[in-house]
Amino acid sequence: MACVAGCSIENGTGLQVNWRKVNCHNNLKHPSLPVFHFSLACNHCEDAPCMKNCPALAYTRDEKTGAIIHHVEACIGCKYCTWACPYDAPKFNESTKIVEKCNFCVDRISEGKRPACVEACPVGALEFGQKEITEEDYITPGFVNIGIKPSIQMIPLREEHTTPAIENLDAVEISSEKLESYLPKAESKVSLDKEWTLVLFTLAVAGLVSWQAAHLFGKVEMSLIPFAIVSVLAIALTSLHIGKKLRMWRFILNLKGSWLSREIFSFSAFLGLTGLQLVTDNSYIGFVAFAFGIFSLISVDMVYKFMKRRDELVLHSGMVSLTAVLLFAWLQEVSILVELIILTKGSLYFWRKTVLKKKGIKYFPILSLVRILCLLLPYILLDLEMVMVLPISLIIIFAGEIIDRSEFYHESDIVTPMGELNDLLKEKGTA
Repeated sequence: MACVAGCSIENGTGLQVNWRKVNCHNNLKHPSLPVFHFSLACNHCEDAPCMKNCPALAYTRDEKTGAIIHHVEACIGCKYCTWACPYDAPKFNESTKIVEKCNFCVDRISEGKRPACVEACPVGALEFGQKEITEEDYITPGFVNIGIKPSIQMIPLREEHTTPAIENLDAVEISSEKLESYLPKAESKVSLDKEWTLVLFTLAVAGLVSWQAAHLFGKVEMSLIPFAIVSVLAIALTSLHIGKKLRMWRFILNLKGSWLSREIFSFSAFLGLTGLQLVTDNSYIGFVAFAFGIFSLISVDMVYKFMKRRDELVLHSGMVSLTAVLLFAWLQEVSILVELIILTKGSLYFWRKTVLKKKGIKYFPILSLVRILCLLLPYILLDLEMVMVLPISLIIIFAGEIIDRSEFYHESDIVTPMGELNDLLKEKGTA
């Protein structure tokens, strides 16, 4: 941990926000488990996802060193870069409400010195210099390689150490039932208690777009004041997820590279144009607003492209684009579309729960049954031709979508070195 201490002393970071971390998947020092350590901070990738996806353009590349530099004065604290980086390099500081990360000690390098972590390492495990990096340099147990060309060479373990021999012949055998307890406990970057505001915001996007579309096609009434109230609430919900709320205008600066920028821009344009449509009663403006609404739905789903899902499936029944189609179908009273989307969402939901059950992951059977009923009950009520079926149906539908969307966040995580090490240990433990 000398490299961690050296980095912290040099950069004045707090104990809870270390820019460098030593990764190990046998923190408990279990005698029957292999031990791998490797020290990681920012790898200053050639195709850096933090810089590419930051909506506020808070990252730049230093021309002389190639280092990816984070600018605190431009950061809005949305934490999106912490989702995009597979090396857990950007760290969100709860006290300052912004992100910070390794700056490659550019000041030391410019003075001809080595980075602080390299200087502090007493065993020569870290070094600094110029070298052409190839794919073979990333073949190390637990190292994440997703093709973004990190500027780091990992010296491979000697052949006899790739699967460490256990010298302690009296060591207790690894119990597959207790395997989870041996794994290092890394806090998930995505969890429902953190993202509940995003659950409501994303569903608000789906609801507003479907409402506007149904009004545009002449099936549902929409007035300015109710639309404005829901819109303001949606904006308020997303602002709760931002560390620096007065810098929210920076959200739309990276339309070229960030799906988060595209989401906020397209949804803002949709709200503004829909408001203008309601004031002027101009259907042409309404169709332009509808186009922005569709793009905002696509953008919301694309924002989560970094997620690592426990079910490992491509599609999720809680995708906001599917939710918007379901709501639109109900508002337009297009029975064939209602049936198709119920079948699609129900099939995806059942498929996902089956996969989770096979993997031995908690899948909440009672809650799952409630969610399925929330898909079927509105259709049953419609078939029975009950009075006030649409308002009742919409309440039931939204309840089901809240469950589904909440499960999306609960079942998702971000790719990290610690997560890769955990997966490696599970494979070895079950082999």
